[in-house]
Amino acid sequence: MKTQISSIVALLLFFMSSCSTVKTAPETIEEITGKVESKDFTVVMNYANPMRMKPVFLTSEYDLRIKNDSAFAYLPYYGVAHVAPFDTSDGGIKFAAPMMDYKITPNKRSTGWEITFRVKSNLSLYDIHMNIFNNGSTSVSINSYERDMISFEGEIKRDLMK
Repeated sequence: MKTQISSIVALLLFFMSSCSTVKTAPETIEEITGKVESKDFTVVMNYANPMRMKPVFLTSEYDLRIKNDSAFAYLPYYGVAHVAPFDTSDGGIKFAAPMMDYKITPNKRSTGWEITFRVKSNLSLYDIHMNIFNNGSTSVSINSYERDMISFEGEIKRDLMK
């Protein structure tokens, strides 16, 4: 019961922080818009939210990269696997594959984008749903038949200012 309550509280805090009324600089919005529309961006993950566990703060750099028509992921997995991999080094969510059924739409409040696509790796077929906000914060949900759903919170990796 405590884990459910703490998970709900963590999700509420995330949604409240991502929907804050802080203004985002027009330069930042243009930079992020350009990256999203050109399909050339990297999302660096900060938190993992497993379906049946407490949220996990990520101390290593895990990311999901979109480049043209392909997606590249190096992400951890916490949760229940319904099918165990034969090779234990295949843990986590790792793929480098073309995207299928890629769709991008502005979100309902015009504060970012919703992106959905599918990726087939050697081990699984992943359904991915991303919400990218104008300030660069991002939430990513990954679903597959072999494992429980997991979501991540992160931000778009920005170019260093010159």
